[in-house]
Amino acid sequence: MFLMLWVNDFWTLNSIPKWLKHAVSGEDYLGFSDLIFPWFLFAIGLSIPFAFESRLSKGENNITIAKHILLRTIALLVMGLFHMNMEMYNHQLSIISKPIFVIISTLAFFMIWNDYSRLKGKNDFFYKLLPFLGVAVLIIMFFIYRGQDYDGNAVGFRIHWWGILGLIGWVYNITAWTYFAFKKSIITMSIAFFISMILNFMDSSDISYAIFSWQRADWIPGSGGLQALSFAGIITSLCLIKYKEDSKILYRFLSFAGLLSLLSGLFLKKYFIISKIAGTSSFILISMSTAIFLFIFLHWVVDVRKQLNWYAPISVAGTATLTCYLIPYFYYSVCTLTGFQLPMFLTTGIIGLFKSILISFLIIIFTRIASKSLIRLKI
Repeated sequence: MFLMLWVNDFWTLNSIPKWLKHAVSGEDYLGFSDLIFPWFLFAIGLSIPFAFESRLSKGENNITIAKHILLRTIALLVMGLFHMNMEMYNHQLSIISKPIFVIISTLAFFMIWNDYSRLKGKNDFFYKLLPFLGVAVLIIMFFIYRGQDYDGNAVGFRIHWWGILGLIGWVYNITAWTYFAFKKSIITMSIAFFISMILNFMDSSDISYAIFSWQRADWIPGSGGLQALSFAGIITSLCLIKYKEDSKILYRFLSFAGLLSLLSGLFLKKYFIISKIAGTSSFILISMSTAIFLFIFLHWVVDVRKQLNWYAPISVAGTATLTCYLIPYFYYSVCTLTGFQLPMFLTTGIIGLFKSILISFLIIIFTRIASKSLIRLKI
């Protein structure tokens, strides 16, 4: 999450190296920023087996776990759709400015999905009422929203695409339900991975549209490739559990998988450009290989070498991830409302990159303070 906060601040910078930026639409290129989202999806897959085991160890039954999957998916889809529509917001057609819309909507997210379990016995009625008020606020925001499409036409609240959180929601929905059904089966998760990659290959090559002329280009949000990244994470965790006593076997298997993924991606580059925006098979496989090798390195540092101190300052970014992700929406909106701008030299080149690192640390520090103040999303 720290890296996601960092690269998400790049839009405020000037004159930074191209290799750090996102590739533009249609460009055959892989920038560092393009890798962060695949790494995040891989990490979601890594966490699913351990999250399920944690819930089972607390005595939760299958109905409770299924309810959690459903509610978490809905929350991510709702927030994703609001964020996507924020991109198309037209303040000239609306009764409130975009920063106000963003702040009110984000506050509603916290009202609905904040973890109130730690506040039991303290104004219970008020805290039970807040989620309902949050839903009411989002409904109002839905109806007052005015935006414009890519052709400049006035539109209401609609699905242009699902937004980052929405895509995460679809990926989590498919992978979590699959794991819920088959649990610790590496074979089943591998089959699910290959099915996802086949769907992604069909999407990248337009084969599926030639066969099924009725379907839309977004018939599977994530096109199968994003789901494959999380299934790869699940398989990695299951291998970690299976070979926890023998890291050499684990590293050999994962190294082989990472190398095979890299070579497959480079081979497919002959047929598809490397594009995060298009979600091509070459991009999925190459980014997956980097995620696997990054996992091997971090596992060696943390679990083998027992080097944990470096992670302590940013640990809250791993335990309050969604809270970290949403806080910048307040920050950027307040800056817009107040007209606050940093001097040009602080947003240019290497100094600008360090500025973005500092902003990321400040967001994490604020998240830590908020968590201690009982403000922390539960999804």
